[in-house]
Amino acid sequence: MKIGLALGGGGARGLAHIPLLEAFDELGLKPSMIAGCSMGALVGAAYAGGKSGRELREHAIRLLSNRVDLARHVFGAKQARLGDIFSLKGLLTLHLDGQKLADLALPGEMPQRLEDCAIPLKIITTDFEQMEEVVLSQGLLLEAVGASIAIPGLIEAPRLNGHIHVDGGVKNPVPFNHVSGDVVVAIDVTGRPKLRVKQTPSNIELAVGSLLIMFHELADLRRAQNPPDIYISPNIDGFASADFFKVKEIFAAAEPSKDKLKRALEMRIKAIT
Repeated sequence: MKIGLALGGGGARGLAHIPLLEAFDELGLKPSMIAGCSMGALVGAAYAGGKSGRELREHAIRLLSNRVDLARHVFGAKQARLGDIFSLKGLLTLHLDGQKLADLALPGEMPQRLEDCAIPLKIITTDFEQMEEVVLSQGLLLEAVGASIAIPGLIEAPRLNGHIHVDGGVKNPVPFNHVSGDVVVAIDVTGRPKLRVKQTPSNIELAVGSLLIMFHELADLRRAQNPPDIYISPNIDGFASADFFKVKEIFAAAEPSKDKLKRALEMRIKAIT
């Protein structure tokens, strides 16, 4: 059975992809192709690059259990410098480097190029200048993921073909139209903006939350026009897009959706065989 898998964007909520990838491993299944945007591009790249769902879970917990361990990883194991991660283009323009962030976040021993991944992989980004969706299936993996996770005003993408790129979710937040197979599975982690009780959201929270609203609406429209065979939306609305240090809680919240995905896949297997 050939399975096409699409992994959507949603910031820290994208960590919920990892338990659902474990569902494939536990059933002895592997997607025949993966398409991902934003956080889905990063997680999808790690999985397509040969890591199991369990290995990704362990990597994420090791990296994100607390800020001290993350700092040790960034400035110790990865030997990064602040100047590598941040770029100052002007008095009011401080950006995180998307390609460097991808390098820091991905596990070790990854393929250097997209075409060398164990599972065919498509990375979705957006050409800001041409206002077009860009689908990358060849080229440098870190460059592609860095372009897909580029949040406007916060994370800067590497230039591709001389053009500025931004988050793939701006055009296609759950890119299931770029995969095919006997079964197409889409994982939507956009959720809804998390409201903080008696606290005014920061400018970054408002900006990213506004993007998530747009992602959510776009995903619903695309799903209504051409629904995939299996569409899973983990219940992660209780987490903000920056809640990366709540990795264990996000994993726990995704467990019911993992079980739902396993049941849906088992039903499809029985129907086909």
